This record gives sequence, structure tokens and C-alpha cells, in this order.
Amino acid sequence: MSSTSCYAAQSDSSLLAPFKIERRKIGANDVQIAIEFCGVCHSDIHVAKNEWGGSHYPVVPGHEIIGKVTALGKNASHLKLGQRVGVGYMGGSCQVCKSCRSGLEQYCLEGFSAIFNAPSKDPGGFTYGGYSKSIVVDKILY
Repeated sequence: MSSTSCYAAQSDSSLLAPFKIERRKIGANDVQIAIEFCGVCHSDIHVAKNEWGGSHYPVVPGHEIIGKVTALGKNASHLKLGQRVGVGYMGGSCQVCKSCRSGLEQYCLEGFSAIFNAPSKDPGGFTYGGYSKSIVVDKILY
């Protein structure tokens, strides 16, 4: 695991404020990215303010991520250190169902997970998004 700085909402009434989170250790299928830019989408605000319900705090929003690869798992050999990559809203899917194998992960029969505020085995139990200095994602998300 590694610690990184981020901006997080601690409750539905708090502003985003500096915070520290732990990112998971890089696995065989993972890519670590130093985040250079992250878009601000209104859905980030909806989740931070729990306007759609189901937010788990702290919330670290951000799903329009651009950055450079800083570490690679052994199965991510199609990428290179220093390569600029992008990460969207989808944080993972089963990768084995018919939809996933067809490149339609958004229709994953097991259900996809979002890049932030989704249940995860990551530290904290939920995914943390791109309003941070770095992120670890599955290699398919480049």
C-alpha cells in the first residue's frame, strides 16, 4: 500500500478538503498513475453531497483522470512507464462475461464498479477517485 494526498468530502455537508488515503498495492493486472489532471463533473458533486443516496465517506470524487504511468503490474506490458493514460468512470468489471469480452464492460453481467465510491477490496473498503495525487487501476482502464 502507499499513502497519497487527495481532496475528500467527510460528510454530505462538508467541503472538499485535503486528506490522506491509502492506495492498494500494485497487482499483476494493475497500473499506478501519477495524476496530472482530473475533470470536475457535476456527478462528482452529487456523490460528495449524497444527492443520489448511497455515498460512503470519506468520498474522493473524480472520474475524468489524465496522468502518467509510474508502475506496472506484470500483465500490463502493453503500457510503458511515463506513458500518458486516461481513466474514466468505470473502475472494474468481471472481464469474462459476454459483454466484457465484447468490449462492453458497461453492460457487465456481474455489474461494473465505479472508479470512486464503489465497494472495493481497496483500503477503506471503497474506491477513491481522481481528486488525488495518484491512483492504482486495472490495466484495462487505459
